[in-house]
Amino acid sequence: MQIKIMIVDDHTLIREGLIYILSTCEDIVLVDNCGCAEEAYRLSLLTKPDIILMDIKLDKCKGIEATRQILKDLPETKIIFLTIFEDTEFIKHALEAGAAGYVLKHVSRDKLIDIIKRVYRGERIIDPAVFKQIVDDYIKLTNPSNLDQEVETMDQTIELTPREQEILYQLIKGMTNKEISASTHLAIDTVKTHLRNIFRKLGVKNRSQATTKGMKLLKVSSK
Repeated sequence: MQIKIMIVDDHTLIREGLIYILSTCEDIVLVDNCGCAEEAYRLSLLTKPDIILMDIKLDKCKGIEATRQILKDLPETKIIFLTIFEDTEFIKHALEAGAAGYVLKHVSRDKLIDIIKRVYRGERIIDPAVFKQIVDDYIKLTNPSNLDQEVETMDQTIELTPREQEILYQLIKGMTNKEISASTHLAIDTVKTHLRNIFRKLGVKNRSQATTKGMKLLKVSSK
């Protein structure tokens, strides 16, 4: 497996740093890099990258416009916003544009490579540091241990158990099976069983679809 990557950032030093970091991973091939939205669109049509690492603030936020354009013509390409911005509006517009990931630039090399591979496999990844601001648009953050008391489903035909609600909540946060296992003190096989049940009840096939549907379905009781 070799993942074709394009880097789009208007700071030369950032681009050069990313090129160096990613060139050390044998599973990744850098197909091109550029510093503006217009060139990103043109080069993406030529190179057809699997994943684009996109800075959100290109020429007055044109990173989002470029994302819409690219995904319109290259729907199989996945775009990860790699940015310093934690503003809710940026995050909202990025996801609405079709971004597969939203990650802050302080991410470590190993974590970034892991995120790239997970997005390539079809997951949607949101940096935990900005997750709270996204969830605030959908649900009021609660302590996961209290989910059985405070969270209910919008669609009453979908009946998740309290444990399934807790695991879905953590899935939306971008946690891996291993991280969910450690948080819930459940065996990984048990977590996988819960996830299969959640997917079946939600009518979805993978983590990305479950995340998208889960964010729309979960809400907090006003009681």
